[in-house]
Amino acid sequence: MDTEAAAGPRWNDGLRDPWVLGGLALLAVLSCLAVVLYAGQPQTAAEVGGRAWVAIAPDAYTPRISRARERVSAAISAAAAGDTAAALARYAEAEEQALDARQNAGQDSVRLVESTEMWAGIALDRAGMMLASGASPWYRADDKQRLNDALAVAQRVRAAPVAASTRTRADALIARIQRQLRPGPLEWIPR
Repeated sequence: MDTEAAAGPRWNDGLRDPWVLGGLALLAVLSCLAVVLYAGQPQTAAEVGGRAWVAIAPDAYTPRISRARERVSAAISAAAAGDTAAALARYAEAEEQALDARQNAGQDSVRLVESTEMWAGIALDRAGMMLASGASPWYRADDKQRLNDALAVAQRVRAAPVAASTRTRADALIARIQRQLRPGPLEWIPR
């Protein structure tokens, strides 16, 4: 008598079925995709689509602008939830996407102006948030590094070819940051 037949079915007999092996392979692929998707931490289904579009056409203008808008929306949500660090990180990502879109605008002046203004607005929003998080009341020390970083961002916007209204907004923010950088109660004394 055959000892293998008498012992009953072995554990790997079920793996010989082609559907089982195919199903296990599909499960492994889907698990890897889920891990990759989770690692990217998308906020919406539209963001997943935007990332896919950017991956397919990395030099495209429209997906970059779309992604910058998505990141701004995520930054606003994070700020509303009180998570300043996450909001600043999302603003930085949006700023990077808008700069990439500006570089991919080519010779199209409309796209160049649109992406430049979007970048400038995002940068000024981020600098304003950095000012708010770095400033403390006069009796406590400010976060000088964060304020200096905010000043550098605002000055980059001021030096860029932006609209007059954006330049005015940058000038006002620069003045507020410089006033905040003055020591102690001197920040409240007008120049």
